[in-house]
Amino acid sequence: MSIWSRVTNLFRIKQLTDEIDEELQSHLDEAVAQGRDPEEARRAFGSPLRHREASRDVRIGVLLDSLCADTVFGLRQLRKNNITSLAAILSLGLAIGSCMAAFRLIDAVLFRPLPVANADHLYEVSRQGVFNNTPFVYDSWAYPDFQQMRAAVKDQAELLAVSNTEPADLTYKSDAEIERAQLQYVSGWMFPAFGLRPKLGRLLTENDDLKPGAHPYAVLSQRYWEHRFGEDPGIVGRTFRMGDRVYEIVGVIDGDFTGTETGTMVDIFVPVMMHPGVSANDWSWHRTLAILKPGVVVEPVSAKLEAVSRAFEEQRMNGAMAGMPKEELEAFLNQKVLLEPAASGASQLRTDTRRPLTILGVLVFLVLLIACANVANLMTAQASARVRELALRASIGGGRGRL
Repeated sequence: MSIWSRVTNLFRIKQLTDEIDEELQSHLDEAVAQGRDPEEARRAFGSPLRHREASRDVRIGVLLDSLCADTVFGLRQLRKNNITSLAAILSLGLAIGSCMAAFRLIDAVLFRPLPVANADHLYEVSRQGVFNNTPFVYDSWAYPDFQQMRAAVKDQAELLAVSNTEPADLTYKSDAEIERAQLQYVSGWMFPAFGLRPKLGRLLTENDDLKPGAHPYAVLSQRYWEHRFGEDPGIVGRTFRMGDRVYEIVGVIDGDFTGTETGTMVDIFVPVMMHPGVSANDWSWHRTLAILKPGVVVEPVSAKLEAVSRAFEEQRMNGAMAGMPKEELEAFLNQKVLLEPAASGASQLRTDTRRPLTILGVLVFLVLLIACANVANLMTAQASARVRELALRASIGGGRGRL
């Protein structure tokens, strides 16, 4: 008999019992019809109750029958001790609810990977050093420094330049209809490196990042395209004005990718070559992300980036800090390049909230432990009041598991 038939029989116990009784009676009637004495036939047949129980076990199953009976008994006990049951349910409900809410927040900020390919090989490049006897960790870079670092590690990793997400005033029609959108400057080769594909048009490429100001193109996130333009298929080719430049929309990203900055949704992506500080040696304005190639470890890449960064800083600061003591200048130049895992993205929000969210996770876990301890105490007190009942059930064959 299939498991589905057995489960169905659980909800039709009365009909099943009547069917079994009718079947048993038909066997007795058949024996009497063959000329046997009714009393002799009943004695030969045996106990009807034993046959009924055996038939129930076949048509329902011992485990399913026991589970159903134990569930009904448990619900009756909950109803009988409604105050204790309500206190236990509320305690566990509040504790589990707080844990779920905290976990969703922690997962969204710290653990959930970006919806891109190679997320497990993604790292954020930052530097650690000392300036004016004050330690610092800095994650912003000048683009000329980035270009040298990218060339140095091209066989080991692919570097990506991504700016902080910033609100931008732009207009799609006239200067009288200015609106605001979240904008991010990104390397054109970021999209193929992340395995992203266009839903409409095309995405940015490395050819869009060859010359400053030469390619005023823009790519929209799918979320922004749906919300702002109502999934208009004719969006490709439209233009908008931002500042003194007119940008052409060349495509829409397919999927949930809304930028690399945790906690911020980017609406529009434009090439880093359109940023006003792209040629400045003394303007650190973008983050650097690294996608390590398979089989490459972090330490050699970090050491090579550190050497390139030091050479760049020495050249940039040559004569710029003539009055600085040699020891302080050397301490500043001895910056250590760090590669931190960034599968879930990189942002100041993630950095600032890591410690508070860790503490929050510990606190809600303690709340759950306290709730479990309270429920255990309630169950222990309730069991103490049922000692005689449990002893009686054990004496008539109740197993430890079922009790």
